[in-house]
Amino acid sequence: MGQSRELSPYRWVIEGLLILALLSQTLVWLAPAAILPPIAKDLGISLKSGGLIISVIALFIALFSFGGALIVENIGVLRTMLFGVWLMAVGAVLSGYVAGFGALLGCRVVEGLGFGLMIAPTGALVVEWFGEKEWPYINTVNYACSYAGIAVAFGLTTSLYSRLQSWHSAMLVYGGAVAIVALAWTVFGRESSRVGADDELSTDAPPAEAGGAPLGEVFGMRPVILVALAFSFAMWVFQLYTAFMPSFFVAYRGMTLEEAGRVTSILPIAGIFGAFGGGMLTTITGLRKPFLWPVMTLMLLGCVGSVLSPNAALLSISLVAFGVGASAHLGAMATLVMELPDMTPARVGAALALVFGMGYAFAFLSPVVGGALADRFGLEAVLLGTLVLQPVAIVSFLMVPETGPGRVASAPAIAPGA
Repeated sequence: MGQSRELSPYRWVIEGLLILALLSQTLVWLAPAAILPPIAKDLGISLKSGGLIISVIALFIALFSFGGALIVENIGVLRTMLFGVWLMAVGAVLSGYVAGFGALLGCRVVEGLGFGLMIAPTGALVVEWFGEKEWPYINTVNYACSYAGIAVAFGLTTSLYSRLQSWHSAMLVYGGAVAIVALAWTVFGRESSRVGADDELSTDAPPAEAGGAPLGEVFGMRPVILVALAFSFAMWVFQLYTAFMPSFFVAYRGMTLEEAGRVTSILPIAGIFGAFGGGMLTTITGLRKPFLWPVMTLMLLGCVGSVLSPNAALLSISLVAFGVGASAHLGAMATLVMELPDMTPARVGAALALVFGMGYAFAFLSPVVGGALADRFGLEAVLLGTLVLQPVAIVSFLMVPETGPGRVASAPAIAPGA
């Protein structure tokens, strides 16, 4: 399917750096959700404003994921990645020192800016350094590590807060860790010279026209738009649940904050296994779609159970289903985008920037809208009501073409931009 290209052993150093970066992203994003009640109490803010602490980072991830795609075109993949990881580190460190709500939001904006700038370079670095047969495996590991960051955020943050007796100190610990990751990227990060930003990655279709802006080109690709819609509505549901689930368990199930954090950590731990399992199965079968819409359905069932389960056993099963459903599609989704006709590293970066940019825009709106509605109608009603959006993700993934090598040989070829 793709061109034969010599692979450098240094790609594994790059993969190690990508793993650290992806762990850092989700950790700094969702760590405040695990200790949101004491943060809100200390700052004297409502649940709606507390949701903004979580969601504002998603807004700037959305805005600057597009910015990252444009910057890559001008200064290159590695420099854009360095700008992003250092901005995220600076915002995370400063959040450990600020005293007011507005200042904390400012730090979260800086974190979101850095997070967003890192999205396009991450995809571009994968297609630059690795062969096409390695993409499903690399995407699997990378997205599993994103869920590992979420697991740390929910599993460790409450214990860290209890030990340090200060949410500022807990945030500062994480900020220092991200700064170390940024330093590692500065010292060891490299850009591959074996494939240019405009080199074709797929030979299943005629070469694309030269000279177009990658971000503009991917807006005309129907499969990319469908993937973006599916991911966006799934992110709305995922962000609302992860932002408020610990608060829900405290308010409606009578758990302590630490108990709620431990229970909620089941979700991302299951997500790690879901990402690995889904990624391995999509690689073994050579198919992508069986790991898209069916797992979105599993996520829907898990969400319902996580709110309505009458006992601890069913709650645990539901959280596992939620975690697996929310993660098992990620490797297949990213690989499907990379396998579309006429894709280059620059177009892959732009396409993933569009997908994740839309997704994080929805993730920004979700806790803000959900928090406002929860203040009026109750958190349980809002968590259940938002699930009417999940079928949009299911249907959108149903409509994308199969791109994997395991698709039926007689199936029609995917037309460019179809």
